[in-house]
Amino acid sequence: MAGTMVLSRCSQPSAAETLQQHDRRRVPANGTIAVIDKSDLFSVSYICPGLALCGALSIYTDKETVAILQPTFLINCADELPDTPLPDTVHRYHKVPVTDTTVTDLRPHMDAVADLIHQEYISGGTTIIHCAAGVSRSAAFCIAYLVKYRGMTMSNAYHHVTKCRPCINPNPGFIKQLLEFEGKFREE
Repeated sequence: MAGTMVLSRCSQPSAAETLQQHDRRRVPANGTIAVIDKSDLFSVSYICPGLALCGALSIYTDKETVAILQPTFLINCADELPDTPLPDTVHRYHKVPVTDTTVTDLRPHMDAVADLIHQEYISGGTTIIHCAAGVSRSAAFCIAYLVKYRGMTMSNAYHHVTKCRPCINPNPGFIKQLLEFEGKFREE
């Protein structure tokens, strides 16, 4: 089949290497892959090793990227959506019941979600996190993860996620909460 990528288990390249081969429009940014021109809401965006971000439908519309990433953990951050049917490679699922409003408080979930993503990463897995569109809630949790576990400032994390997925736009309430979350790590 033309265009199909077959990966051998014994000499399988990393997800980052495979994505670079898969789409030459992706360029290195801070040791990870940033998506320059795939801002489409229906794509899965690689954020860093062990983490990708998307909207709910992207898991099914961007099957090629999902196949390359081979996610082992899926986090659904959309209270209004039913539980997500899981790709075959996913063995863990977590739902964060939050809505996308400026008064929704993500802070009670930020540490736990970042911890879950990091635990999956250190065990060799990859997490895909999604909300309805992959624009606000799940993007905010990606930023929180980068602040807590990748040592980034909130501003740097926001800009990094924007490079990877240009369509992100966490609501103003989430931005305020992320700044407070960052402050917790700057005090330590």
